[in-house]
Amino acid sequence: MFRIALLGDLHYPSNDVKKSDLQETADNFFTKYLHEFLSIDADLHVSIGDLTHLGLESEFQFMYDLVRKYDVIFRQVLGNHDVLSLSKEKITELIGQPRYDAIETEECLLLFLDTTKELQLHGWGLDKEQWNWLEAQMSRSIEKPLMIFAHHPVPNTTKYSPEGNTSFEALQDIRPLLAKREGLVIYFNGHTHSQSIIQQANHHFVQTGAVLCDSNYLVIELNDDQINIHTMNIGDVQINAFRKTLYEKLSDFHRPNLLADGDASSTYRIIRSLKIT
Repeated sequence: MFRIALLGDLHYPSNDVKKSDLQETADNFFTKYLHEFLSIDADLHVSIGDLTHLGLESEFQFMYDLVRKYDVIFRQVLGNHDVLSLSKEKITELIGQPRYDAIETEECLLLFLDTTKELQLHGWGLDKEQWNWLEAQMSRSIEKPLMIFAHHPVPNTTKYSPEGNTSFEALQDIRPLLAKREGLVIYFNGHTHSQSIIQQANHHFVQTGAVLCDSNYLVIELNDDQINIHTMNIGDVQINAFRKTLYEKLSDFHRPNLLADGDASSTYRIIRSLKIT
């Protein structure tokens, strides 16, 4: 079995944020939350983007100083908040990872995309080089499930994803590329702060929530005949108290839903025959 732990939008703010009185609360929450997440037994730990709130060097340093204390393989895709302050060249240097990449295992093909625009909060889409690279990956190892990790949702899929078919800029809508893939495709994204899962034929779109909206994370398990996607909840009272304070007071944080309480654990099962139960 191959196991992936997936972290939703985290939005760690350093002491450069406007409400610096929250810094102690923030450091306590993110240190404890990441301890829980990084202690999960998994072959790969992934951040779906917006690991940081303003993309400051101090925010990346705090996060990766924590991550490096654990014996895990950690991958991050860039979110729009991650690219607000630094060049992408500087960010990749700080985190020691490329903007986009592929990992192939015995069980699946994993792709990590960069759907952000440098120094832009609202821009999104691929560049031409990455578009061509992604197109080439569609014919790679077609006998294996393809799992894609990217920050922004694919249009007309999960909750709050962009709607329409003709209003997109060049290199934004990757549906024509996904349509070329034979076999099972699972696309993971964040960005909207609202968990949502839908199926369109052999494509499954799994959208994570934001950590400050609830304390959930996903665990993806690949077996021979099925893929289970578990929504797991961190029920620690102290962690949730810190989280609620940050949710209510953190500046410039997108709040699409009411603050979640309680255990939201569930399982989404994908049978290789594409039957969902």
